[in-house]
Amino acid sequence: MTSLAQWLVAQTDDAALASVVTSMAAAGAELATVLRVAPIAGQTGLAGHTNVQGEAQKALDVISNDVVLKHLQTNDAVSVLISEELDEAVHFENQGAFIVATDPLDGSSNLDVNVTVGTIFSVLKSAGGLLQKGRAQVAAGYVAYGPATSLVVRIAGAVSVFTLDDRGEWVQVVAEAKVPETSGEFAINTARERFWDAATLGYVKESVAGETGPARKRYNMRWVGSMVGDIHRILMRGGIFLYPLDSETTGKGGRLRLLYEANPMAWLIEGAGGLSTTGRQGILDVEPTGIHQRVPVILGSAEEVRRVEAWYAKG
Repeated sequence: MTSLAQWLVAQTDDAALASVVTSMAAAGAELATVLRVAPIAGQTGLAGHTNVQGEAQKALDVISNDVVLKHLQTNDAVSVLISEELDEAVHFENQGAFIVATDPLDGSSNLDVNVTVGTIFSVLKSAGGLLQKGRAQVAAGYVAYGPATSLVVRIAGAVSVFTLDDRGEWVQVVAEAKVPETSGEFAINTARERFWDAATLGYVKESVAGETGPARKRYNMRWVGSMVGDIHRILMRGGIFLYPLDSETTGKGGRLRLLYEANPMAWLIEGAGGLSTTGRQGILDVEPTGIHQRVPVILGSAEEVRRVEAWYAKG
C-alpha cells in the first residue's frame, strides 16, 4: 500500500513543500494520541480564556495549537504560522518559502461527547504575503479524528485520503477522492432558520419538499457541528454543506474563517470535482482583508451548489 512519504514523492519535486505536509501529518498523528486519552488525562473542559474570535477556548484548543506550533517552528521551510487560536501571525526566525494557516482543532465543542473533530490546514507561498486568495494555495488538507484517524490532502492534482495505522504510519486508502455530482443530503444548522436569507430558505424548503418539490427527490439532513466531520462525509459520499451569511452574522461577514477553514476546504472539494461558493462568488476568488476574516461557506456536490447559486441569482 502507498505511504504518505511515497505519495509525496510522486506528487511534487519540491522537497520543502513535501516537508510542510509531512510536519502537519506528524502534528495530526501526535494529536490523535492526545485526543484518545484526553478524558483520562483531564484535558477536556474550558481553558479559562478566549481566542481572537471571542470564543471560549477549550484546554485541547490550546494544546492542539501548541502541538502544531512545535512541529512547524522546527521546519526550516515554514516562515509564518497563522492560527485560529493566535491573535497575530507567528513569524519564525527561519525565512522559509511557505506560510501555514490552520485551525488546529475544528469542532472542539464536540470534544466532551466524543464526536469527530479535526485539524484543518492551508499552505501558501511566503512570497505572496499573508493575504492571498484561495486559488494561490499550493497544498491543503485536514485530519479527521474519528473511529479512524484520516488525513485528507491535496497538493496539485487529486485529493487523496490516508489512514493512520497502529504503527503511526499514514497509509493511502483512497487515491483519488471524488465528490458525487448529485446527492440527497444537505448539512445545515436548522436552529438558525430565523436568521436565514431568502436563498437559503428557498433551497432548504425545496429540499425538504422531497419528491413533491422541484428537485424531485428525497433528501436527508445531516449536521455534525464539526466542519471536518461534515466535509469528510460529503467528500466521501456527496452532499452539500451550508453556513451562509445570515441576519446575525452579516456584521461579521459570515461565521467561518476564510484563510484556514473556507479556503482549504473549498480547494479540497473543488479538487475532488465539487463546487464552492459564498452565494455571490467562488470562495477561492475572495480577496482576503485580514487573517481572521469570516465568509459565508457553501460547498459540496456540484448539482446542489448550482441549485443554491440559482437561488442567489434571483436576487
